[in-house]
Amino acid sequence: MSKNKAQQEAPQKESRVMTKYDRKMQAYQEQERKERAQKQRANVIGVVVVLAVAALVLSFPIRNYLAVNGAYITVGGEKVNKVEFDYNYAMARTNFLAQNSYYLSMMGMDASNIDNQMYSTDLTFRDYFEQLAVANIKNTKALKAEAQAAGFSYDTDQEYREMMEELKEGAGGTSLNKYLKSLFGGYATEARLEKPIREGILTNAYYEQVADASAPSETEINSYYEEHKENYDVVDYHMTIVEAELPTQAPDGSPTLDEEGNEVAYQPTEEEIAAAMDEAKKTADTKEATVLAEGESHEAQSRSATNYLLSDWLFDQARAKGDTIVVADTTNHRYLVAGFDQRYRVETPTVNLRAIMTQPGEGSSVNAQSILEEWKNGPATEESFIELCKKYDENGAKEGLYEGVATNSMSDEMNAWMADPARQAGDTGAFTEPEGANYVLYYMGLNDPVWKMSIRDLLLSQAMTEYLEGISQSVTLEDPKGNLNYLKVEAAASEAAAGESESGENQEDTPESQSDSSGEESTEETSEDVG
Repeated sequence: MSKNKAQQEAPQKESRVMTKYDRKMQAYQEQERKERAQKQRANVIGVVVVLAVAALVLSFPIRNYLAVNGAYITVGGEKVNKVEFDYNYAMARTNFLAQNSYYLSMMGMDASNIDNQMYSTDLTFRDYFEQLAVANIKNTKALKAEAQAAGFSYDTDQEYREMMEELKEGAGGTSLNKYLKSLFGGYATEARLEKPIREGILTNAYYEQVADASAPSETEINSYYEEHKENYDVVDYHMTIVEAELPTQAPDGSPTLDEEGNEVAYQPTEEEIAAAMDEAKKTADTKEATVLAEGESHEAQSRSATNYLLSDWLFDQARAKGDTIVVADTTNHRYLVAGFDQRYRVETPTVNLRAIMTQPGEGSSVNAQSILEEWKNGPATEESFIELCKKYDENGAKEGLYEGVATNSMSDEMNAWMADPARQAGDTGAFTEPEGANYVLYYMGLNDPVWKMSIRDLLLSQAMTEYLEGISQSVTLEDPKGNLNYLKVEAAASEAAAGESESGENQEDTPESQSDSSGEESTEETSEDVG
């Protein structure tokens, strides 16, 4: 075809009219194009989904690896992985709840879901438990360093086996690792927990060794007592209470009605109360002369156990036998009449014993006497008693040992048994309380009186607190990943306090803050300048 012919035919093709068939084919081709495009997008999306799923699957071993081998935080230059941190967190949480669950319930708090509740204005309980966990990790690392420096060694095998056996028993029909995860976090397994558990056993043994060496001397105990006698002495006294006879109805005998017309209790006027108290005072004054002979006897009362209106008077060093006093209790509209007998220190020794304590189970034939008979039918030794502690008592892990038990701290029957002067090491007794609780006691011997044990425990606690603070204060904490929220809260609070301080300093520097009446003085000075 020539060029001219092609030019002549071109306009004809461009001006060609679209037939119905042409439009149908065009629509078909357009639909085919759209379907190809959708298919391509679907293929791309499918690849992305597959990759995302694969990444998610792969992330599980990655997260596990990081939890076991990665540094969640660093304490004292030593990496602490997520498993170890969660273990310490769980221990801190468990110990706190064991000591405070009753008080939390009294405050209407749900202890089973406490982590996200507020511990303070700024911190949640989760933040607080993190603080406790970090403090415990610091102490553990510091104690480990001290033990290594002292050449201390300790075989952790037996205690570790016993702890794992207890955990296996606690797991029941559940697998051990599943049970450990429920207690110590989602990454916990027996193998992963072995290191922190053994480390805890070792450092606890070293702590006990240091504590034994830090026990206060008799001189220190007596010196502390002399400075704080009022906290450890007790008093005997007699007391009579004289109640003011307040009027229970209006002088004219008319009923007392509230705003809605309902009859309510009569509220005496201040004048009526004062008059009733005056009459009560007259009676109390007459009772003062006979209170030592006729008043109710109160024996071996500590300062905290006495009425706060009388405690200072009763524990005054100048108080002498036969002293009496009349004290007004205006809150309760009465007078307290007291007579002093004596102040002294209780020297009754406490006792050391082992105890198996059980609660009766439905359909169970096990009771205190049957447990004691089981012991007698065996070797009947202290060691066999310990085995029965582990068998029957929830406190069996501590081998049922109780030291320094006061002989007035249990039921009358058990108190009398413990205080019997004929009691000897190895004696046993079985007791069932009215509410059904069973006690099997194994007597070990006498211990110091309560006052001395209290002071020894206090001084030792102070000494060990100072020791731990001393060795752990230089232990560093690093949280480069920002895992610890309480550190962020503390940083924000510190920044806010610094801002307020800076704002206060700036305010002090302004001329307005340096005058007592800034507006007036500023106006006067301006007027003078203009004049």
